[in-house]
Amino acid sequence: MLLLVNTDHIAGKNFKALGFVQGVSIHQGSTGGTAGTYGVTSLKAMGGGGDLLTGMLEKAREEAQEKLRAAARELGADAVVNVTYHSAMVSPSATEIVYSGTAVKVSTRS
Repeated sequence: MLLLVNTDHIAGKNFKALGFVQGVSIHQGSTGGTAGTYGVTSLKAMGGGGDLLTGMLEKAREEAQEKLRAAARELGADAVVNVTYHSAMVSPSATEIVYSGTAVKVSTRS
C-alpha cells in the first residue's frame, strides 16, 4: 500500500524525494445528451440531485487519487508527502480535481 500524507515528514522515517506527482480528474456535472442536458444547477433544481452529484464527485476524487498513486508507483515510491487537493470549475458543467505531492522512497531511521 502506498502511503499518502499531507505533511512534509513521516514519523520515524527518512526518505529520498523522487519527484513531483499529480493525479487529475475532470468531473462532468451533466447527465449527458445535447439538447436538454442537465448541468449541476439543473440537478439541484430537480431535487434529489444532491446524492447523485455527491456520488459523481466522490468517484472523480477517487479517480484523481488513484492517478496520483499510479504516478508515484511509476517512480518507485513508497509514499507521497505534502499531498494537496484542489478543485476548480473549468466550465459551467465541468470541475477539475487535482491531487499532487512529492513521491518519496522511505527508509527507517537508524
